[in-house]
Amino acid sequence: MQSEVKLLLLKLVRYNGNLSPLIKLGYEYSQIIHFINLLIKDNLLLKTGNKIIVTGLGISEIEILNKKLERTESAIWIEPDIGSKVSQIDVNDVFLPDQDELSF
Repeated sequence: MQSEVKLLLLKLVRYNGNLSPLIKLGYEYSQIIHFINLLIKDNLLLKTGNKIIVTGLGISEIEILNKKLERTESAIWIEPDIGSKVSQIDVNDVFLPDQDELSF
């Protein structure tokens, strides 16, 4: 599991977020459940009854991943849109986005 996805899942559980960012990244619900089960197995998440909560180890993992991914103060609580990230191009190249992908 990628560090970005791990951090996003931990934050989604901690703050009772929506799974739609992971769905937009192309993950299926079965894959997300598999990731959650891995986090439970690693003791980063705890299943209690009908709830899944972040453990103390999970909170410390969030802090470690924030430092590893070099998240600034605002990026600690605002997740960047990984799906919209464009690979780096040469200085002399011109980027023209696909008209169908523009959101405005």
